Amino acid sequence: MVPLEQAQQENGASPSSRAQPSRAQPADAPLPSGSGGAPRSRFAALAGRPLFWMALVALVALVSVGGAVLGRAAEPPALRIPLPAFELTDQRGQRFGQEQLRGRVWIADFIFTTCPTVCPKLTQRMKEIQREGRELGDALHLVTFTVDPENDTPEVLAAYATAQGLKLDGWTFLTGPLDQIESTVVKGFKIAMGKQESSPGIFSIFHGERLVLVDKEGVIRGYYEANDDGIDAILRDARALADL
Repeated sequence: MVPLEQAQQENGASPSSRAQPSRAQPADAPLPSGSGGAPRSRFAALAGRPLFWMALVALVALVSVGGAVLGRAAEPPALRIPLPAFELTDQRGQRFGQEQLRGRVWIADFIFTTCPTVCPKLTQRMKEIQREGRELGDALHLVTFTVDPENDTPEVLAAYATAQGLKLDGWTFLTGPLDQIESTVVKGFKIAMGKQESSPGIFSIFHGERLVLVDKEGVIRGYYEANDDGIDAILRDARALADL
């Protein structure tokens, strides 16, 4: 009789290949195709695709940025400069001042009607604010102060508003005695204004070009450039103050 070991060797098998059992397959190894195990989950299938992870990272970044923007929008500006009380005359010839604005957020600019350069641009920016902030309704008011009250009478201001195609619901133009205008603009708003002699007998008017945001209590909360970024910022802050 041929020994078992010799028979195995003659058949090309090593002594250990028969005696050693096959290794168990890891529990988390994928089952071979056609096996009776459950198919891979949809998430596992997606996780193997690079586009899935790219989309996931983009989504997380978008949510993070959106949350940061919303967080900033909800925070009112930190600046606080109390604005002294004032009372001037509006484009209808009626008295108008801080008392009429109490309880509303408002935005001020400073122009004169014969200005050929920056003032029409400021007016158009205010018009843009009125349009973009229309959802605030009566909670937001616009106020334009003339820095040339000797020429800009109520009638002149009303004609200027008409020529510019402005809607004066929620927008007031103010004039008054020069000393009261200077006190309100320079001492109150901290905005420069005045006249300088550019040549003998010829004077030019100068004034600050920033927009000013005032809260419901008559406190200055910010100064803004009249550009795209400035308009976005002043509307964001106006909405935050209106919600307080």
